[in-house]
Amino acid sequence: MAQDSVAPRKQALGVGGKLRAGALGRRIVDLLPKSPSLGPVVYTPMLVAYVAATAVAALAVAALVITFRQDISEQLPPLTLFVGGLTIFLMSVFAVRLPGTTQAQWTPSVFIHLGLAVTFGPVGAGVGAIAEPFGVALRNHNGWFRTTFNVANGFLANVSAWLVFALVNNGQHVDGTGRALLGGLCAGLVHFVLNSGFVAVVIHLSDRRVPIAQVMRSRLAVLPYSIGYGFAAFAFVAMSGPPYGTVGFIALLAPLILLHGFLIRYTRNVHEQEIERAAHQKEREGLLQKAVEASEAERRRIARDLHDGVVQNLAGMAFALSAEASQLKGRPEAENGYAELLELLETSADETRGAMKDLRTLIIELAPPTLRREGLQAALLEVLREMKRKGTNTELDLPPNLRLREDRGALIFRVAHEVLRNVVAHAQAKNVKVELITEDGSAILSIQDDGKGFSTKEMERRRAEGHLGTAAIVELAEEAGGTLTIDSEPGRGTLVVLTLPIE
Repeated sequence: MAQDSVAPRKQALGVGGKLRAGALGRRIVDLLPKSPSLGPVVYTPMLVAYVAATAVAALAVAALVITFRQDISEQLPPLTLFVGGLTIFLMSVFAVRLPGTTQAQWTPSVFIHLGLAVTFGPVGAGVGAIAEPFGVALRNHNGWFRTTFNVANGFLANVSAWLVFALVNNGQHVDGTGRALLGGLCAGLVHFVLNSGFVAVVIHLSDRRVPIAQVMRSRLAVLPYSIGYGFAAFAFVAMSGPPYGTVGFIALLAPLILLHGFLIRYTRNVHEQEIERAAHQKEREGLLQKAVEASEAERRRIARDLHDGVVQNLAGMAFALSAEASQLKGRPEAENGYAELLELLETSADETRGAMKDLRTLIIELAPPTLRREGLQAALLEVLREMKRKGTNTELDLPPNLRLREDRGALIFRVAHEVLRNVVAHAQAKNVKVELITEDGSAILSIQDDGKGFSTKEMERRRAEGHLGTAAIVELAEEAGGTLTIDSEPGRGTLVVLTLPIE
């Protein structure tokens, strides 16, 4: 049976809470992964009125049955009813969460609901209607409000299934005419419609944004189960009667119990594998973050060594060359034999200063001080200002009060800087737009230009020639758990999109 998981209340333990708080309760329930909480009930007038009306309707039906069913006092097999109710209760406690969902749980208990109802009438319907909600309450810490609704819903659906079966079968014993089989099919269908309908309305009243039709469509996946259970439910009538009795009833339950036991073990194993996978992923992310931090530290060390060593040496050399050239210019004999030497000294000084400028640019690219001191936005603005100085119109759009981990901000800057450098070198673009948004736990960077663009073959050719900038940033993105896509065509410009987990 597909059940909508009813959330535990945060204020109190609710029905069954004291039992679950004990050591035995913890050991039993913890055989399965814990169900997530959906929060306390938000009481609205319409919701309270609907649940109250459902409860009153269930009480009225019970009163009518007690008044007009003359055989209600007939001897019923208490052991069989107890076994059926206990099985439903335990299956509800050990309901298996459906894959890919956080609210839906599954048990085959609807088969037993139908079996009890069609075999023992309203009494069987009542046993099932009480057993399941209290099992769900023990599992999920439901409060009295949700448990009341679940009991009323289950009782009305079960009694309706019994009534339909009785009408179709015309009160006859099970025989080979197929009437009981048709009655079971109809009972399963009616049970599904009523149970799902009641739940759909209560979900809609709890959250008006969820249409009733949407809930019904989502529950259609369990319709074949309800019809299939109804198909076989008439067997309970035959197997629970003479000469089989309770033994025959249990024989029908045995395959379900074994199947559910297997599902419990399977679910537990899957949950443990998910925990192990999450631990491995967390460890991988930790190692990746350490690698990025080590890379950034190494970049800063190299930049510092270049600045304090090579750049200073080049500065001294440029100064010495310029000084020597100035001295030669002041000598009288400079015009006679030193013209070529003077030109060489001045050229060497200029080239040395140019090498210093290139090295300073490289140092900034290795470890941009603006990124470290002022953040991502200031660093990107610095790059875009340089592009604008060279004649490209630029636009930067970042969210206000953007907060990113240092390694994430550094990675985004590396990618953006490499892409923008390619735009300057190859795109011949007039306009460039850089945009960063945060969405669903990810940072999404997009860089779009209106340049000449390129084809896939051209990109592959450039990689083959050793231009590895694009390949490097793709690898950087993938190592950080993100993706980088490039959309370009000749004459249409280029769009580069980086999607990166924030955490």
